[in-house]
Amino acid sequence: MKLLQLIIYTLIFMVSKSVYAEEDKYVKLANKVTLTNETDSWIKVSVPLNLLAHPRLEQIRNNRPSTIEEAFNPEYVEGLKVKLYLCFSNEFKKKVLRTSKLIDSQFYQYYSAEINYETIKLERTTMYVNFMFPSAIADRDGFGGNYINPVGYAIEVYLEGVPAEFSNSIMFENYRDEATLLKFKQQAEEKSNRNKDILVPAHHVFQSYYPKGSYLKPSISGN
Repeated sequence: MKLLQLIIYTLIFMVSKSVYAEEDKYVKLANKVTLTNETDSWIKVSVPLNLLAHPRLEQIRNNRPSTIEEAFNPEYVEGLKVKLYLCFSNEFKKKVLRTSKLIDSQFYQYYSAEINYETIKLERTTMYVNFMFPSAIADRDGFGGNYINPVGYAIEVYLEGVPAEFSNSIMFENYRDEATLLKFKQQAEEKSNRNKDILVPAHHVFQSYYPKGSYLKPSISGN
């Protein structure tokens, strides 16, 4: 069954690559995801992105809009969604059960959250999509402290409801082969609901994290 799930997931992944399929054409990851202690209570998780081009601009390159519905401002994207999956290892439980035969992956804990920008301005500079993770949970489970290193992460970006393809969207330890990375993301998607609303958009905690030139619908949930 697990092999079948992986095959299906791979086929879905291959189909999705046909939409906005050219890597790093519309959006790219500017650097690695970083985690820093923002306050005593919160760890900031930053996803650095560059928005490179409007996805609809090529469609009208040789044909000007002729209706109100077709007209749009190419300096703004209507609908940017960034979803982050984050994985940590519960080092506290691993230490307590060090004499057991449990493998490392059994101590993995997955989290996810997403931010939806209704409107955002295309800038040449790097934008940081920020999330917050509770320091108390990190400390409880033994992966908090001055240097916080996740086991891995996966990022999804959608422009106007369509997935955008970009490189380095999945990081899992030192693995580089696509099959392992896809399997890691599959696990993150399946298991992150167990820890719903723990990882949250930063602006739900600190109002100052509304990015310049953007509009987000008010929300009280982590998604």
